[in-house]
Amino acid sequence: MRGPPRLGRIQNYKNWSPGMVPDPTRTCLGLEYFCFEHDGLWESSDSDLIALGTSELVQLGLVRAEEVEDGTVVRVPKAYPVYDDALAESLRVVRAFLENLPNLQLVGRNGTHRYNNQDHSMLSAMLAVRNLLGERHDLWKVNVDASYHEGMSAADRLEAERARLEDTQPRVPRRIPET
Repeated sequence: MRGPPRLGRIQNYKNWSPGMVPDPTRTCLGLEYFCFEHDGLWESSDSDLIALGTSELVQLGLVRAEEVEDGTVVRVPKAYPVYDDALAESLRVVRAFLENLPNLQLVGRNGTHRYNNQDHSMLSAMLAVRNLLGERHDLWKVNVDASYHEGMSAADRLEAERARLEDTQPRVPRRIPET
């Protein structure tokens, strides 16, 4: 009997955009495996990893082996931040250094060393662009809440986050019209 799949995440790129799959009669699945650089999974050959992915898709009942036509392996080092006891101090050192680079905007998981979801990563990128246009949003404050409001829609979460970040802007007095 086989053990549980090692597969961490599956995405169907055609669901993201039909343009990501050149042949509309086919689909393209992305299989994500979590590992460390130079561990056994990382060091596996491309053909072994494609065979593993195919086998696990079959085991999960998502495809028949003969339906898999091809595969490509992309190894992404340091794709996720590692949380350890030294993270807070390490980030303090990094942030102190980066504060000397006034036009650098750090966004997303790798920029902030935080496991942001896609909404937060996109919001930090949008606010970074606004910063480049003269606003002053603290991108380190995106997704700092201890809990994530799953009951809210994605649009409502983003609007709440945007409104909360709007409060980080300096208050500029408005001219009161003369009467």
